[in-house]
Amino acid sequence: MISKESQRNFRELMRAVSQGDISVVECKDKKGRDFQVLCALVHQPDIDEYEYIPFGFMLTPGFYPLMNRIEPPENLKGRWSWPQEQIFPGLNS
Repeated sequence: MISKESQRNFRELMRAVSQGDISVVECKDKKGRDFQVLCALVHQPDIDEYEYIPFGFMLTPGFYPLMNRIEPPENLKGRWSWPQEQIFPGLNS
């Protein structure tokens, strides 16, 4: 079950997205590798600029290999719809 706090956070995230207050910023790490950072945008009207507040990362090259290492909580109500071994056989070993 999703906690009320998580539900509220998700609704706020969706509200921010619908208002254009979320941005994906392409950055580089110290080794020069590209990655994307999720940022909340705060408009500062007195100087007509935006402040970018990082709150998350997008996984590169993707999250699919990581998903085979994640297990759902035992108290999950419903069915976990990720066929782990069917997509990446042997990755969990």
